[in-house]
Amino acid sequence: MPGEAPPTATEIAVLKKGDGAEVRPGDAVMLQYVGVRWSNGSMFASSWSQGAPSSVVTTEAVEGYRKALEGQTIGSQVLAVIPPQEAYGEGEINKEDLTGETLVFVLDVLAAAPAATG
Repeated sequence: MPGEAPPTATEIAVLKKGDGAEVRPGDAVMLQYVGVRWSNGSMFASSWSQGAPSSVVTTEAVEGYRKALEGQTIGSQVLAVIPPQEAYGEGEINKEDLTGETLVFVLDVLAAAPAATG
């Protein structure tokens, strides 16, 4: 992680632009990802280490994650830095949960489809 203060708003950088359809609000997105804590660089989650892609409905994700996915195209790889207020809330950083943490994700957008209704 950089040796500077984390951003105060979600920052998104497209590392690789995919040529597929655009992810829309409410889509169920299939993706590979890794997430690390800005504070110490430790990994807290990874679909790669779980051995299978993950699926998330954009409108059910934390605000920063939703911002990182909606509007991206299938096949894209995205870097997202998400401050606590758009992740899991402000507070004392601790080892038990992600409260107070700025989160850094690399997201590989594999597929998207309208979320199931009903």
